[in-house]
Amino acid sequence: MRQTMPLEVGIPVVDLDRMYAFYTQVLSCTEARRADIPGELSRGLGVAPDGYINIWLKTPGNEVIKLVRPPVAPQIPATPEWMSNRTGIAYLTFYCDDLDTTLAAAEAAGAVLKSERALIAADRPLRLCFFADPEGNIIELVEVKN
Repeated sequence: MRQTMPLEVGIPVVDLDRMYAFYTQVLSCTEARRADIPGELSRGLGVAPDGYINIWLKTPGNEVIKLVRPPVAPQIPATPEWMSNRTGIAYLTFYCDDLDTTLAAAEAAGAVLKSERALIAADRPLRLCFFADPEGNIIELVEVKN
C-alpha cells in the first residue's frame, strides 16, 4: 500500500453536538468538511441503512476523525474494565505538550479518567493517561518531557 492521505478514523456518535464540541474544544480538532450521506450510498457502503451525517475533523497532527451520526442513534457499548478485553480499536493516542490543560478540559467536558493519576506526575519524563470521552471512546494523551 502507498498511503496518499492521512489516516481517518470514524466514530459513530449519539449526541453529535456534544461530541463535536468535545473534539473541537478539548482536542483542538477543526472541521474540514461535513456532508449528509444519502441512504443509497450509506447502504452500499454498509455504514447505515438510512444515511448519516459525516463530519470530518482534522486533528492538530493532520489526521482525521470522522463523527458519524445516523438518523437512529447507535447504542453505546459498555466500556470493559481493561482495554485489552475487547477486539477492535481500543483507543486513540494523541501526543501533546499540554497534558494537564487538555486533561482538565476533557474532565470539565464530561471525560472520565481511566488510568492512575500517578502516571501524570509532574516529575515524570514520560507522562500519559487514558480517559473516556463523553460517549465512552478511550483517548490516550502522551507527553514526553525533554
